[in-house]
Amino acid sequence: MTAASGRLTCALASLLLLAGCVDIPSTYQPPIERRPVTGAGSGALGSAVEMNNPGAAAYIVKDISPTVENGAWRWAYKRPELRFALARVKDVRLVVDLAVPTETFNATGPVTISFSVNGRLLEAVRYDQPGNKRFEKPVPAGWLRQDAMTVVTLEIDKLYKPPAWGAELGFTLSRVGFVH
Repeated sequence: MTAASGRLTCALASLLLLAGCVDIPSTYQPPIERRPVTGAGSGALGSAVEMNNPGAAAYIVKDISPTVENGAWRWAYKRPELRFALARVKDVRLVVDLAVPTETFNATGPVTISFSVNGRLLEAVRYDQPGNKRFEKPVPAGWLRQDAMTVVTLEIDKLYKPPAWGAELGFTLSRVGFVH
């Protein structure tokens, strides 16, 4: 072995030793374990909810009052949105129990409420009279997924703003969900 090759061997050995000198901690904190919030079977959400259910807030995405009125319903504003986890997607109907209160109807006249599922318009219904209403219509299976949340959006075309109340009111909701 020549002096040059000996220096080269020594230099390579030094480089290999230096490559092993990395400051890696011997322990680390594992990530926090969380249950998934999407999809059927998560235990958190189901396919329908009544507004007086203590767990109803988990379904509400936006534009629905946090307060249950008369032990049964909540106010819905301009564009309420709810989310659901579906166990099946074939032969499913969207069912919405709502009311157009007389006081709001007297101020706005007839209203149209649009019912959408996952961003697709299912139907827009014009209500020419106040009172309790039930919307029920089949949803195409291709619009729904079992591995992700299903979002229902209801949108009213006219709102009522009571003089003594800060929020504009649309209609009331008692129940929203999917049935087979």
